Amino acid sequence: MTRRAAAAAAAALLLALVLASQSWAELPRRVRFLAAFAPKELAVRRLGGSGTAFDRKFFSFLENVRRRLPPMTPGVVIRGAPVDNAHRFLASYCLAPLDVVNAEELSQFGPNGGWCIADYGAHPVSNAGVLARLPDGTLLGPVP
Repeated sequence: MTRRAAAAAAAALLLALVLASQSWAELPRRVRFLAAFAPKELAVRRLGGSGTAFDRKFFSFLENVRRRLPPMTPGVVIRGAPVDNAHRFLASYCLAPLDVVNAEELSQFGPNGGWCIADYGAHPVSNAGVLARLPDGTLLGPVP
């Protein structure tokens, strides 16, 4: 069996499993949803997906941080976000391939020079060290 045939068989099996597990009444709605979101930018598709449904505001903050990070930033310290696995994994996913550390973990993984701080929910009065003021927080850095 060729690779192309194996891929087609796997795709057909996956489609059959998806169709078998879904309500037939919901299928047209899902097709319309896919057709509407397919041409959109990746960040918009992710925002509308279920992976960010637990905290869309935090995902929006991370996407703004990602777009404003200086080139060659080695890592990001996340400050002010909930300390749980869901937020940690979302931050690591959105900012990959950069290293991401929650501020509470700094005793274990202190950032080296060049790291930035993504301060979720904070809006400092001073502009000292501020790279970007974001709707849901501030991007600071880089750390010397």
